[in-house]
Parts: sequence; structure tokens; C-alpha cells
Amino acid sequence: MRSIREPQKEKSWGASLKPFIKPGIFHEHGVIPLLLFCFLATSAPAWGFTPPPSEDVPKTLTLKDKLIALKSLGNPFKKDPKVIKKGGTLYTKHCFFCHGDLLDGNGLFGKSFFPPPADFTRLDSILARPQAYTFWRIMKGGQGLPEKYDPWNSAMPAWEDTLSVKDVWKIITYIYEVAGQRHAKPGKQEPPSLERGKQVYLEKCAYCHGDEGKGDGPAAGYSMPQPRNLTKGHIKIRSTSFGKIPTDEDLLNVINNGLRATTMPGWKHLPQNDRKSLLIFIKSLSKKFEKFKKGGKNHKVIKVGKEPALSPESIERGKSLFLTQCSGCHGVKGRGDGVTTQRIVDYSSSAIWPRNLSQPWTFRRGSTRRDVFKTLRTGLSTTAMPKFSSRVFKDEQIWDIVNYVSTLAPSTQPKMQSPIRAKKVKGEISDDPNAPVWQDAQASFVPLGGQLQAKPKSYFPTVRNLIIRAVHNKKEIALYIHWDDPSLDPALKKFTDVEESPPPPLPESMKGHKEPEEPLEPTIPDYPDAIAVQFPVNLDTHKPYFLNGDADHTVNLWKWTSSTNKATEIHANGIENWSEEEKSSVKVKGSFSYGRYSLILKRAFKEDDDDIQFQTGRPIPIAFNVWDGYHGETGNKKSISSWFTLWLDE
Repeated sequence: MRSIREPQKEKSWGASLKPFIKPGIFHEHGVIPLLLFCFLATSAPAWGFTPPPSEDVPKTLTLKDKLIALKSLGNPFKKDPKVIKKGGTLYTKHCFFCHGDLLDGNGLFGKSFFPPPADFTRLDSILARPQAYTFWRIMKGGQGLPEKYDPWNSAMPAWEDTLSVKDVWKIITYIYEVAGQRHAKPGKQEPPSLERGKQVYLEKCAYCHGDEGKGDGPAAGYSMPQPRNLTKGHIKIRSTSFGKIPTDEDLLNVINNGLRATTMPGWKHLPQNDRKSLLIFIKSLSKKFEKFKKGGKNHKVIKVGKEPALSPESIERGKSLFLTQCSGCHGVKGRGDGVTTQRIVDYSSSAIWPRNLSQPWTFRRGSTRRDVFKTLRTGLSTTAMPKFSSRVFKDEQIWDIVNYVSTLAPSTQPKMQSPIRAKKVKGEISDDPNAPVWQDAQASFVPLGGQLQAKPKSYFPTVRNLIIRAVHNKKEIALYIHWDDPSLDPALKKFTDVEESPPPPLPESMKGHKEPEEPLEPTIPDYPDAIAVQFPVNLDTHKPYFLNGDADHTVNLWKWTSSTNKATEIHANGIENWSEEEKSSVKVKGSFSYGRYSLILKRAFKEDDDDIQFQTGRPIPIAFNVWDGYHGETGNKKSISSWFTLWLDE
């Protein structure tokens, strides 16, 4: 499958929009961008479909039982700082999870759904759409398109019951103004200054960090981890030691590159003088920087020497050090399930879990060996991640740990494989995940995002991806799914053996000098952990909406829960309309090992009921829902995926 960012090689969408592009596109009365329009041009090549043209806008729109003529609609607001500020505040509460702070479609869930969120900054995107089109798409969401554009059904919610008409226009005004700035001709660049830095900060940063830099902006409640309180002077990613103020280069690195797997974007597109001005202003928010300067102090930067060669001996030494020094939090396999985690993490207070070391693409600083070395040497201020002092650990020992950590995961994020191919095999299909049949099966990476369509919404889901393998023997289909969850539901122990990370062994230097802590009683979650695999009931009709079907198109869910270690079958006609069947023909075997659930599901190809009937040699839509009961996920609060394609080989 081609990249969603790959330019279209056939007739370009930009060319096809020329009739709709008018002079003065960024004039306040010109055409405006579309909020949350998830059918953007950049993804058209990957999906092979052209986004709906403007002529498909209906002539009228029913909104709260009132018939509105779209042709007569216009934005009641002009470019006004107060309106833009209000629109930006609304945007951060409702839109930036998918579309991002930069309006470029790279929000926290930007790579979780298909088609991907719109990039409002592109000239060949919705900047070329009329206002009536914009208003229609916002109000009606991903399910409001004509049936012929079914492939563009998206995760975009319908906002007609959530936002007022005025609020929608305010958000549009904000997006229009900010997206337009990306294409405006750069003006004369003034030298970096505190005044300019404050202006840039209030325009770009205050939505998250607050007007005074205290981390209390309107987006703070919608961010995890929460925005940094800049008045404290504690910056997590630094080249200086734990608790020390960062260098100017450290701050500029964060401004330029952002922090991966968070809502903090990189601002490299801003003029250099604006970024330097921003640096000056950010330093003015904390007294520590001025005090440091007046004291004539110099930064003590942690130096990273030459990387040693990766060797089995180094990895073995690193494993021993990791188990004694790191597994208490990160767990034996590095998945954040260490026994100490429950002592230091309070999710309700925004404290975050130890990093899942098997997913290096989420490392805030970066995932190179040098990056990991810096993190170990400097620690992460305001977190439970300490520094590894050079007075205790030699560089060689740090490199040994780094080398071992590099073996816990692939160096890059696994690629999505679509379709998910189910290879035909002979004989009975094993329910042992270590059996050769599963080792030979294609592994497909499936990204997950939070359910944001209906309340209660899931802004900070724990489970952000899963791996699936599939096989069949022409009589039975089997799915092997695993996903990382650092918090085991103890109820599963009643049905199967589980492997949990033990307390770390005491270092030799500590033996006989420190009494081990009393073990914690297992935390009983309010809800079980669960996963549901979703299929359309009928493969020969219109494909249901990806989020648990719709009123006219039923989906079949196979839902496994940790509290029973069984799978139930459910018919759903939307996120609220579920009915559980009395009997289930789905066989299941679940297990848990060091922060990872594994599940094997089996069902016969054909069943004497109105559930899905599997066929070889044709595309079968498949999607997923995941719940982490420890974090209060139940019902609508869950991780979800878009439709993927399952293909059963002939």
C-alpha cells in the first residue's frame, strides 16, 4: 500500500479543484478550511478514491429540526483577535487530538484512523472548499457523505449535538486564520526579543501551557502527560543532570522537534527569529534562569562518548543490570509492569506509567542508543525516572544497559500490513501461541485511537496498538492477537497461569542492608480488561460504520473479558445499541505474560445463525475495540480501530 503522504501520480486533486479556487483565498470573505474534514487529498492515493467534490453538497441541511439552505450560509464572524482566541480554545478541546496543534492532521491520534485526519494547511485540501461545504461536513461528520463516497467514512464525529452554530463558526475562523499563516509571505524579521517571544507564545503555546506558563491552558485537561509548568524551570528532556535547568540548545530542541507520542508538536516551521524569541520568553517565566545567569554559573552538560560495539557479552551484562536497576518499574520485558509501578503511579493525578521499552517509537527524546544513554545519565525531571550517576555507574555499565534495552523491541515502529492475510494450513489449528503455525503467520500492526464520538470519551487510552495473526484450515478461522497492558486483571489467575514481573533482585552492594518492601496487595480493577473483534454480519451488503455498525447495518462482535476468560458474541447497531447472544460458538484461550495479553480466538467458517459467514478469496472488514479496566475503561470508554481488511487465502 502506498504511503498516505505520497503525492498522487494520476490527475492531481489540486488540479481538479482549480474551478473552486478563487483569488484572495486567504481574504476573510474567501473560501475557508473545513473543521475535522477527514477526507483530505493527501490520503486519496492510498485509498484510491477522490474526495467528494463541491457539487455533492446538498442544497439543504436539517439542523435541530430546522431546514437550512446551505447556499445562503455565511460566516457571521470576521477576523477578530477575540473570536480567533475563542475559536482556538474550542479547537483545543474538540479537534487537536486528531488534527493536532499545527492543524496538519498529526495529532495524537493522527495515525490511528483511516482515512487520516485532514491537513488543513494544504492549499489543495479544504482551503479550496466553499463555506457551505465546510459547515455541512462539520455538522454531519464522517457518516454524512453520499453513499458513493463510502470509502471516506471517517472517525470524524458529527458536531451538531455538541457545538452551537456560533461555536462552529468561531472554530472555522481560527482554523482559517492559522492555516492561512502557513502560506503567507514572511514579513520583515525583527531581531529576537522578549516582546516578540511573548506574542508568539500567546498565539501558539498558551492554549496548552496557559497565559502565564503554569501548564493550565484550556487544553491542559485534554493532554497526557499534562503540559509543562514552565514557571518551575523543570524541563524533562535535557543534556544537564536531573533537576538542573536546561541549556538554550535543549530548549530549542524541544521547540523545534516537539516530544514524540505527546500533544507537544515541533515548531520548526516558524521563522528562526520567532523561535529564538520564544526561547527568551520561556526563560523569563522561571526565576531560575536569571538566578543562574547572575550567579555566573555554567551548565554541566552530560557528555556521551563513542558508542561501543554491540556484543553478546555486553547484552548479558546489561540484562543483569536491567533486572536489578530497572525492572522494578519497567518490568522483566520492559513493558511497564514492574511491581514498583503501583507505588509511584497515580493515573488520576496525571502521573504516567514507566515507558514501554518494547515500543521505542514512543520514547520522548528519541530511540537511538545515544538518546537512551542520555536519558539514563540525566534522568527525567518531574518523573520517577532517576539519573544513573557517574559516581555509581561507569559509562561501560550504562552502555551495557542501553545495549540490552535495544534487544527488547524492533528499532522502528512495525508497519501496518493490509490486508491481514490468513494463510491456509492443514489439520487442527493449535491454540498455543508459541506453535510453529503462529510463528509462520504474517504479523500485522494495528494502531488504535481513543473513542471520541460519544460520551464518556477516551482521551488517554492505555492500549494504542495490537498485533494480529490469522490462519484458517477452510473449516475454521483462528486469530492470534496480542497487546500490551501493564496492569493485569487478577481475576484471570482463576482460569490460567500468568507470568508477572517479580520484585527485582537486590544488587550485591545492597544485600543485607535493606529490608525488602512489603508486597502490595493486587489491585482489583472496577472493570475487567477486554477486547472485541468486529465483523459485518453480512458481507454482501453496504459496509457498516466502523464504530460498531449503524442502524441499518449490523456488526458481529466477539468480545473476550479477563474476568471470565470466555468470549461472548454480540450484535451491534451503533455504539449504544448492543445485544448479547445467549450462546457463543467462539472458542478462546487467553493468557498474560509480563505486561502482555495474548489471545487465540477460533470459530467455524459457517454457522447456522445470522452471524458472519466466512469466505476465502474476498476482502472481509475487521476492526477492534479494547478496554483497560484498571483505568476505568468500560462501555464507550475504550480504544478503537478503523476497518482493516482480512483476506483468507484460497
